[in-house]
Amino acid sequence: MISAEEFAAHREGFQAFVATVHRFAALLFVLTFIGYGAAVWAWFQGTSWTALIVATLSYLFFRQFRRLSVNLAHLRYASRPEHQAMLNLLDRALEQDKPHVVLSQLESMVHDARRRAARGPSEEPPEG
Repeated sequence: MISAEEFAAHREGFQAFVATVHRFAALLFVLTFIGYGAAVWAWFQGTSWTALIVATLSYLFFRQFRRLSVNLAHLRYASRPEHQAMLNLLDRALEQDKPHVVLSQLESMVHDARRRAARGPSEEPPEG
């Protein structure tokens, strides 16, 4: 898992990474349902085997969309040297847990960071 200190050191990078993962996930989600639509269209055209194959492939694609969206976002950031440390932390976390667990943790940390930023420094609760 990524610690709070590691997240704080690369907060902007993680925020951008999570947003990129969400964009890829939305795109893959839309593509999946286009596949389902193509399967329905093929079914109504009388090609039931084609419809079955397209629907099955769409389902299998849908089952992998979280992992695929994380991998696509990882590829997008891999070529940027300023994000290498962040990607190393992410790779370490992905070795320990599944992508949806790691992404869920990152989303929670991003949400908490945005909430703290919106409150401002004067409204921080006292530590201790």
